[in-house]
Amino acid sequence: MKVNPYIFRGYDLRGVVDKDLNPEIVEHLGRAHGTLLKKSGITKAVVGYDCRRTSKEYADAIIKGLAWAGIDCINIGMNLVGTFYWSQYYLNAKGGVFVTASHNPAQYNGFKFANDFSETLVSAGMQELRKTVEDESYQKSEVPGKIIKQDVREAYFDDLAKRFTITKKFKVVVDPTNSTAGVIMPDLLRKMGCEVIESNCNIDPKFPLGTPDPTETIVAERLKKKVLEEKADIGFSYDPDGDRIGIVDEKGTIIWNDVLVALFAIDVLNSHPGDKIMFNILCSKVVEETIKKYGGTPFMWRVGHSFLKKKNQEIKAAFIGELSGHFFFSKDFYNHDDGAYSTLRLLQYLSRTKQTLHEAVEALPQYISSAEIKVGCADELKAKLIDEITKKLKIDWPQAEIIEGESAGDGVRLNMEDSMFVVRYSQNGPYLTVKFEANTEEKYRELRDYISKLLHGYLEIDWTFGVNVESLK
Repeated sequence: MKVNPYIFRGYDLRGVVDKDLNPEIVEHLGRAHGTLLKKSGITKAVVGYDCRRTSKEYADAIIKGLAWAGIDCINIGMNLVGTFYWSQYYLNAKGGVFVTASHNPAQYNGFKFANDFSETLVSAGMQELRKTVEDESYQKSEVPGKIIKQDVREAYFDDLAKRFTITKKFKVVVDPTNSTAGVIMPDLLRKMGCEVIESNCNIDPKFPLGTPDPTETIVAERLKKKVLEEKADIGFSYDPDGDRIGIVDEKGTIIWNDVLVALFAIDVLNSHPGDKIMFNILCSKVVEETIKKYGGTPFMWRVGHSFLKKKNQEIKAAFIGELSGHFFFSKDFYNHDDGAYSTLRLLQYLSRTKQTLHEAVEALPQYISSAEIKVGCADELKAKLIDEITKKLKIDWPQAEIIEGESAGDGVRLNMEDSMFVVRYSQNGPYLTVKFEANTEEKYRELRDYISKLLHGYLEIDWTFGVNVESLK
């Protein structure tokens, strides 16, 4: 079958609905994944999906393909992806598919293909899936797999409730930008004793307010306004599959998630002294400084939740955090990201330490930091362009510590004593990602101006779309 090869990305599949994806293609994806699962000795799979317009239809199609290949399927319906991963353990199913395009715009959909507990296909596995579809080298089972539906949400809530003690009655704003978490997180937070203010919690797969992405300034600013208006203790935003969060404190301060990585590191090291904490190359210098201060061992790795999970099989970090809002409490929960768990973990930390979120963040080293910026660059051009940019950066910044290669993955990070910046290409879409910070306004402006001039010098970059691009225009 002919498919767009670019939809098979570094750690999942994402494509445009009715262009790259349709029910027939999705059924073939199910046949391919089912065939590969059977070859690995896996005969049972969980299937769940987010709130997108085609997600239920695609879930039905992927189940049809999996069952054709002899995989028994348990359809858990619309849920958060963290619930999906958790249900693998609860239902004892190593295989699975979650239908989502995460934080991509409304016209996209996609899939995360599970091939073990808390594990999904990455790089080579995704390309093997692609080749299996292209060659149609499927293996039909003589006996089709069984298909059942099972509601796991109450059991999931009960399990989380047993894991946390939150003594303060927090007033919480929840704004998932009309996506999946809107019909899930308010119920969970109320179960944990919170007063919940729902904002844009009605599901609308057209995403009328824009893409539900906690890293977008427009989302954070809207959440900030609501928190101040309601005099809430904290605000949470979520992406469509609910594995990532965004936060605003009680004073309306937007707190980017690399700062939250530092807070979580303090919390984890309290229970696991001296342990490793892994974080990605986009994270602020505050992360490494905080880990060292509290006696932990910092370990920096490339961007991508699946890459981090895979690396953690080797280094056994107690906790992993990303700027994008993926958090893995690997020694206290499971080795996957779960936005609901992260939400409750933060509330428990603030409850235990008797701090407001603003007080907790104020105690950390302070940097002036950009949002995560994404600028348009075609999929077929972005890797080559990053190679060119890296060569120029080495010439222009000879005094910087250069982090590249396997640990940086798809880009480069420059560390200076008072600042840092990262330029990389996205595994999720036709973008370059940029992040920079400094400990003074003067240095921050210097970096911003340099990066803006640098990127405007390349015709491959399309400034007509992206995320937070106004920061560099």
